[in-house]
Amino acid sequence: MDNTISQIIAEQIDNTRELTRYYLSKLKGADVYKGFICNDKTLNPIIWEIGHLAVSQNWLVLYLGNGNPEKIEWGKLFALGSTPPKKGDYPPYEEIWNTFKLVHEKSIKHVASLNDEVLNSVPRKEIPFIRNNDLKNLFMHSVRHEGIHAGHLSWLCKLHGIQTI
Repeated sequence: MDNTISQIIAEQIDNTRELTRYYLSKLKGADVYKGFICNDKTLNPIIWEIGHLAVSQNWLVLYLGNGNPEKIEWGKLFALGSTPPKKGDYPPYEEIWNTFKLVHEKSIKHVASLNDEVLNSVPRKEIPFIRNNDLKNLFMHSVRHEGIHAGHLSWLCKLHGIQTI
């Protein structure tokens, strides 16, 4: 049972989360609900980014990737294409943060445990924007997705006046 590739993918998922955590650590003390406006568009606030990453990783890695997904009651607030809710309509920050951490831990364990045969199997649903319709490419997309949102967090640092490097 060779699972070297899955362990490398799990490590990359975790390495990408490390970058996300770096920017989030810089944003400690910032208003997590503040949405900046750029060209008449309101950018997603910190809390939405955290919730979105939790919900997306749960869906991509644990649900579509045939793992054991969490049931996240408030997940639709953070789904693809959703509009960030008003401050009072968010679930408690601590609940979002704990889900963000739990889903990531479960995702790393799930991906690292898979053998090459399973990585070549199809996800629960076809995803049109991955190279091949298999778990390996689905998980690699989850790395890309998190990297995009780490970039969003880096911009939020700048907008909050926080120097990162």
